[in-house]
Amino acid sequence: MTGAATDEAGALGLRFWYDTFEGVRELFAEGHGSEGGPEDPLSSKTYRGLPRHVLTAPPRRIGDARWSFPGFRERHPEGPPRRPWDGSTLSALLHHTYGLGRMELGPQAAWPYHRLVASARCFYPVELYVWLDGDTGDVPAGCYHYDPLHHALTALRPGGIPEELRAAVACKGRDTAALVLLSAYFRKTAFRYRDYAYRLCAQESGMVAGNALLVAGALGLDARVHHRFLDEPVNRALGLDGTEETTFAVLEIGARDGVAAAPARELTPLVTEHVRTNREDTARWSRLTTLDAGSRLTGEACFEPVAPAPFHRPADGPAEPFADDERPPGSVELGDALRRRDSGGRMFQPDRAALPQRQLADLLRYALDPVPSDHGGTPLRPLLDCHVLALNTTGRTAGLYRLDPSPALVPVPGRDGRPAVAMLCDRTPSVNTARANAVVFLTVDRYEGAHRFGDRGYRVLHHEGGIVAQRLSVLAAAEGLAARITNGYDDRVVRELLGGGDAHVPIFAIVLGRRQATSQYEPPLDW
Repeated sequence: MTGAATDEAGALGLRFWYDTFEGVRELFAEGHGSEGGPEDPLSSKTYRGLPRHVLTAPPRRIGDARWSFPGFRERHPEGPPRRPWDGSTLSALLHHTYGLGRMELGPQAAWPYHRLVASARCFYPVELYVWLDGDTGDVPAGCYHYDPLHHALTALRPGGIPEELRAAVACKGRDTAALVLLSAYFRKTAFRYRDYAYRLCAQESGMVAGNALLVAGALGLDARVHHRFLDEPVNRALGLDGTEETTFAVLEIGARDGVAAAPARELTPLVTEHVRTNREDTARWSRLTTLDAGSRLTGEACFEPVAPAPFHRPADGPAEPFADDERPPGSVELGDALRRRDSGGRMFQPDRAALPQRQLADLLRYALDPVPSDHGGTPLRPLLDCHVLALNTTGRTAGLYRLDPSPALVPVPGRDGRPAVAMLCDRTPSVNTARANAVVFLTVDRYEGAHRFGDRGYRVLHHEGGIVAQRLSVLAAAEGLAARITNGYDDRVVRELLGGGDAHVPIFAIVLGRRQATSQYEPPLDW
């Protein structure tokens, strides 16, 4: 590591960047856990002895997938139909954000339950909680855990959002209908991946947050991501110990529409019991918990706005703007795209059909659109850069491009993508990248992240990548493509392709292609 990595601010996080990228082989050499036995953690947290509210069946169609993008809304100022904040809207928000989309059947179905967001080996370490500020349909105001297997809420606390929680999330004084809180239940992934699980939890919580923004936009709801909050009161609100499970992100949903707020109660200690099938010693992933403890925030200084410019590499070269021929509102149904979202199967062998330039443009067009978050009072461009390695497309020369948020593609001349493709085929043999239409790489400046966010920078920048990765996955599905997110790459080879030096780390590699028919049987779940 360079001298920049030894600065006091964020030094623990920077060390973890090294361990999970440059040093990942040494990290994996320390051992993995086994899976497939009766001691595997449950795929969804299950409480004992608490009241439950079964939600109404979610609607299959919820709105256009692009309504959450400021660029799309500027072009279509009429906006999406605004749904009332009621039980049906709550059902749609929770199901389409993190519910079950399909099941895999048959004797070789090792990972039978597939949600609407991708997860490494279908472990789904993110848990979803919602705090309703007022009665919503038949669900009283209060704090709940979402059970996606049964599309139900488990009641944890009664009453509206407490002022202490509002202060901890920095949303006091706003008309907030609900808070959606995403936790990382480390054991669900760490039992297999040990300390590396922190990266997977950070990636997936970012993708779930990104999906919540997509769904809220389609429903006509306002939503805002909070990466930074006071950890102790938020964890205490949910009854989390902060070690086994801790809050990773919070989404503020503002759409009360006349629903009266319920009286808020103080955050007294919350004692609950849930089913545990794995009791492996957490000392096996002690570096993970050490980093997370070092990422905790206290004091109002953590809410200061962020200047995005230092996170981006300077633009260079002539841009190739996308054609102004996108489909009109209502033609990209988010519910359909989420049900079609797919990672290509366990053995992803894309077909050989070339991807038309228009479809490539449509799935990339809004990838870097501003995100409403606690980084600033107005939505900001994601704190990352995006490159596209075009392999099999029509109307565009194969090669490396940088995605400009204008939106446009900027050719990066003199770069040979063949070593990166060969490396991906070698390191991830379950994906034939050589037959893909394109590969997308998302990179972040880890030193700027450590400087601005300290040790929390590791988590925040993976969230930024996850939001963009979910946008790409969903819009790829709308174009009939599978999007395989893989961490099985040599980051040194990717850096050599993209440039950017030691600071810029490729945190996501997404292989895009059409999935061929296989023996996997995955019927969608219909309501």
